[in-house]
Amino acid sequence: MGVFVLGAWLLTAALGGYLAVVWIRHGGLSQRAPGVTRLPLWLVGGHVAVAVAGLAAWSGYLLGDLASLAWAACAGVLVVAAFGFTMLLRWLPSSGRHSTGGATAERHFPFTAVVAHGVSAGATVLLVLFVVARQV
Repeated sequence: MGVFVLGAWLLTAALGGYLAVVWIRHGGLSQRAPGVTRLPLWLVGGHVAVAVAGLAAWSGYLLGDLASLAWAACAGVLVVAAFGFTMLLRWLPSSGRHSTGGATAERHFPFTAVVAHGVSAGATVLLVLFVVARQV
């Protein structure tokens, strides 16, 4: 089951990597001024950094069968999900102060890629929680 979770996590990472490439190619790294972007660099960077750390913890759990690493990965995936949900809410169209900023980099995300990443991420979170809960 743990290897299945790893596969789901890697699929989620690949879809997220695609979204990151779209964001970077459309100037996401240069849109740092307030009101210009809905996805500030600290949020995107934090999401990626915690996701990579959680994936490393999960890989360590699979290699060493250390329950503490599974719990660390579980905590990490929950933080990543919170960051991701925050980005989703900021990405959705609105009439707020950021709506007049023009075409931001994140406006170029394909809807299907965002949905696929979100569904894969949700499945990954549930699978991690399931595996960790079985250890209790």
